[in-house]
Amino acid sequence: MRARSTQHRRGSLVARGLSALAITAGLLVTAAAPALAAQPVDLDGAYVIDDTGVLGASGEARVQQSLDALFDATGAPLFVVVVGSFEGALDAEAWADESALRSGLGDGDALLAIAVDDREYATSVGQSFPASDAELAAAESDALIPALRDDRWADGIVAYAEALQGGVEQAASAGGIPVVPIVIGAGVVGVGAWFFWRSRRKKSPVTADVAQQSIGELDQSASRRLVQLDDALTTSEQELGFAEAQFGSETTAGFRAALEQARELVAGAFRARRELDDENPETDEQRRAALLGIIESCEQADDLLEQQEEAFEALRDVESDLPAALAAAQQQRASAPARVTAAATTIGRLASEYSAAALRTISETPTQAGRLLELAEAELTEASDRQAAGATSEAAVDVRSAQLALTQLSQSLDAVERTAVALDEARAALQAQRADTQQAIAAASAVTNPPATLEAAVASARQSLETARDDDPVAGLELLIPADRELDAQLADAREASERRGAAEAALERTLASARARILSAQEFVTAHRGGVGADARARLAEAQAQLQLAVDGRGTDPVSALESAQRALELAGHALQSAERDVQDALSPGGVVGGLLGGSGVGGGSSSGGSGGALLGGLIGGLLSGGGSSGGFGGGGFGGGWSGGSSRPSFGSSSGRRSSSGGARRGSSGRSSGRRGGGGRF
Repeated sequence: MRARSTQHRRGSLVARGLSALAITAGLLVTAAAPALAAQPVDLDGAYVIDDTGVLGASGEARVQQSLDALFDATGAPLFVVVVGSFEGALDAEAWADESALRSGLGDGDALLAIAVDDREYATSVGQSFPASDAELAAAESDALIPALRDDRWADGIVAYAEALQGGVEQAASAGGIPVVPIVIGAGVVGVGAWFFWRSRRKKSPVTADVAQQSIGELDQSASRRLVQLDDALTTSEQELGFAEAQFGSETTAGFRAALEQARELVAGAFRARRELDDENPETDEQRRAALLGIIESCEQADDLLEQQEEAFEALRDVESDLPAALAAAQQQRASAPARVTAAATTIGRLASEYSAAALRTISETPTQAGRLLELAEAELTEASDRQAAGATSEAAVDVRSAQLALTQLSQSLDAVERTAVALDEARAALQAQRADTQQAIAAASAVTNPPATLEAAVASARQSLETARDDDPVAGLELLIPADRELDAQLADAREASERRGAAEAALERTLASARARILSAQEFVTAHRGGVGADARARLAEAQAQLQLAVDGRGTDPVSALESAQRALELAGHALQSAERDVQDALSPGGVVGGLLGGSGVGGGSSSGGSGGALLGGLIGGLLSGGGSSGGFGGGGFGGGWSGGSSRPSFGSSSGRRSSSGGARRGSSGRSSGRRGGGGRF
């Protein structure tokens, strides 16, 4: 055992050195010896720590022997910690990860943690630990959990180690290949980039609501996230190098911008951390606010890094089956003109029934669709040429560009049909609202000696009836509904409670219909022009959607309050649409972002569609690795004639570096920024 301890400690010098540096910097508060409390522990070179005494001297010796046997047979170092409970805000898996981090465990090490009083266990397993997910799961469910349920603590740990040993030996004898040679070999031949991506850390969120954590818990959470994000920046810099080598620097410009922004956020968080540790003391409120700010900055930085993975994965998927992806995009392009023609026919019908203002969110769709078709055709043609020349990475970028253009085209055409339905529903609702408002005016006229406020409400309602137009029913509802609501409010004292509820119920459905229609109009406008729409419009639209949901949830129990929420949703959606329209106008001005891009040439491996297609391509390819996903992100680029692409960026979402092993009573494992894997559960 002594020889194995020495050998393993030498292998962990780098990890322990890094941990020591972090401790010296004040980022982690770690005891110099195994902790007696149930906070995460530092094993300090020990292989077994039993804070509870449940193992006993003989049991601990048996456990030690089983760990020696596992290491001698497979080279797999397993460490064991037994405590009363996993104390603090951490869940079991995070507790085990934190203990592994404090102990300087390496990529080939595993930690088994058992909480006797909680009747809970957790594992923290390095990526190179030579046991597969299936072997880990079988060892937990078949060997560990049954013994722990019977309070046979040493028996369970021994059985777990023996099960791991048997599983690894069986896999090796059947021709299984160890994990470490795979990773090393893949790195040599270039495939290592893929494994590097797949094993990339996934952020481990603070398990308890940070607002409910104590200052001490917040301090621990902030320190852990800082260390994790500092490591993640290094990882992402390497990932960017892989992406640039494969797809070019222009295509990955969004990736680099996100990385730089994340680096600035983390640097600011480190400065805030140092200020907390200086000689000037802060109040508890100030310290809490600063720690929350550090955690928020880390979360924002981690989100920026993760947002790059999905787009990179999408490109890799296209390249991995390029012929099929190209054929599918070509088929989608071939079927699109028929849909464009149908949409143009629908817009023509709507134009004969509704005003230009009512159709402003879809009136440009045919023109926009033509440009998108041109772009898709140019990209697919170039993809075919590059595929034939063997330039698969460049061809994948072209195919992905065409996919995004065709996706956005489909969304725009869908919007035409949805708008047609919404306008027809709003027109019917307007007629019903007219009748309801007229009834309210009649009821108010019957009031003896009406107060001035009621007379003013009646005058306003009559003016709204005269102004509302059937050819713009949504705008008409926006006029009538507030006037009717004010009139109802003035009549409230003259009505019985049941009548007030009935009136609210009657008005609620119409208000919901108009709110839905206005929200839909705003959504479609933002979708079609998202490259030029700023945060204010999006925030108002999000609040409108939230208010609409409140109205829907409350209409069965409190229709009066639900009606107020629906009215608020309607108002917010209208403001959101106005704000979005202003943003687009500003963007299209000569000095605007989109105006500056018009006439530019395409990017992404030298692709160019020429004219407006070139400007379109400039907006598309620049955003591929900054968010081109299923929603059709189009960087910050624009299209002539008032068209601009989306600025939203779907995440580069990837699986966690941690693989999940499961037992009979095991919980699902959480993502871990540490890059370790494992699981846990109750027994």
